[in-house]
Order: sequence, then C-alpha cells, then structure tokens
Amino acid sequence: FDTPETFVIHVPLPGAKKEDIELNWDPKAVEISITGVINRPGSEDLVKTIALDERTVGAFERKVRLGSRVNPPKVEGDSISAKLEDGVLIIEVPKTEPDDVEVKKVEVE
Repeated sequence: FDTPETFVIHVPLPGAKKEDIELNWDPKAVEISITGVINRPGSEDLVKTIALDERTVGAFERKVRLGSRVNPPKVEGDSISAKLEDGVLIIEVPKTEPDDVEVKKVEVE
C-alpha cells in the first residue's frame, strides 16, 4: 500500500515464527529484504504420514523495492517497523527525508 505518509507491505507467512524472520532496509537499492525459514510442525513420524500438503516450508527470501532507483522514495529508515500478526508480516515504512545510507536490520515484534 502506498499512502501519503507510509508504505505498508503485507507478506503472507503462514506458520512462520518472528524469531525466524529477518528484515533489512537498503536505501541504496531502495528495497527491503525479507529472509527466513518456515519449519513444518510435528515430529518426523508425523511428517512421514502427510496426505496433503498445501503450505510451503523451508527457507525463503523476498525483496520489495519501493519506488525506483531513478526516483527513490524519501523514507525514514530508522522508523521502519514490522510485526507478525495472524501469519501476515506487516511492514510500515514512514515517508520522509532519509537520515543515513546504511543497511539496517529491522526487528519483528
């Protein structure tokens, strides 16, 4: 979502735990990198009996570019927030003038 004040990104991650997700903001590339792993619940014996599997598990990586490199948005890198709620990672990127140009790790609440 691109509101006048904030970019809001929703990433469906069913079964993910917040401690298994890492976010990084790279102002030079104008993108958020989302990496992590989703583990399959249950014991090895239970996993062997799966009859139907509709959920993706394992390592993942997604990159979300905001704006473009030619016309990058002005955002507050230090104020990016993220929370995992009901299997959806919600990232909020406030728009403003950038303060720095370092890659920043964002903690998931």
